[in-house]
Amino acid sequence: MRGAATNMARLVFANRLKQVVLKKMRFSLLLPLLVSFAPLSAAAAGTPCADLVEGSAVLQHADGFAISQLHDGCAVSNAIFKSDGRMAWTFDRAEFKGDGLVDFLKSISSKPDRLPSWGRISVEGARFTPMMDNAFANYIATVQQWPMDMSGSFRFDRKDGYLDIQELELTNLRLGKVSLSAELSLPKDADISRLAQDGSIGLSRLRFRLDNLGLFEGMAVPSLAAFIQQMTGSDDPAQGISQLRDTAVAALQALPDSRIDAESKKALLRFVQDLPHPTGFFTLDLAFDKPLTVGALDFNGAQLAQAALATAKLSVSYKAR
Repeated sequence: MRGAATNMARLVFANRLKQVVLKKMRFSLLLPLLVSFAPLSAAAAGTPCADLVEGSAVLQHADGFAISQLHDGCAVSNAIFKSDGRMAWTFDRAEFKGDGLVDFLKSISSKPDRLPSWGRISVEGARFTPMMDNAFANYIATVQQWPMDMSGSFRFDRKDGYLDIQELELTNLRLGKVSLSAELSLPKDADISRLAQDGSIGLSRLRFRLDNLGLFEGMAVPSLAAFIQQMTGSDDPAQGISQLRDTAVAALQALPDSRIDAESKKALLRFVQDLPHPTGFFTLDLAFDKPLTVGALDFNGAQLAQAALATAKLSVSYKAR
């Protein structure tokens, strides 16, 4: 009886609150709100966005799926992005905008001769979605997750090949946040065909920031352990990471003062020693006097790290919790 009375009181309060709110809202505010609830897919039917999304082999519909046409871009709500046959990502809403970005994406298979001069993307409510045959395992893996938001933008100057990646960011309210920004140089007047043939870009500056509450362990450590296993052949990931720590500490201690100041070296050593659980705020800045050449076609993470330590000037901060 007490529970029923409580629920009735809540219902009465909610109705009264609703009436007060409705009286105070003006029609001029209600109209755009009502329009925003119109089915997005109906508004976008037959548009370039609809053609692009519906023609994609990696996007599938989820409940409430919708597409809308934006100025300089598209929005997709409630969809599934399939990375392969067993894994996918569901998301609440994704927006992508750019200079001719829709036409560029539609023609990317034919290697268009013009890269967009700018672009922005944002994804809200992304969740890893396993697609295994075991419904129980799929459900548990989905329920135990906390949604993530992702965003990023870039600017590209074709005349001088300057590419500025601005704050590529991933945020999880429970696990933390990670962001990456970089300045790169591409071949002048680059197009898809030339990039596919050459495949080299120059890295001038890189900034990495991490606020770790478990994000590093959940996303970086599995890939790091697999990489170490591939490099060393060891079946024990704990032993491999321990060896990596020892190697990294020795390399960092040998860095000259011209490459890293004392405070930055101390912070970076502490971060490495805290692996695989670096709890806290970490920032790494790499700056190169001459752009570091990165071969996109034969990318080697280990060689890139060695080259970065040999030629970059490092600035690091780390505040462990």
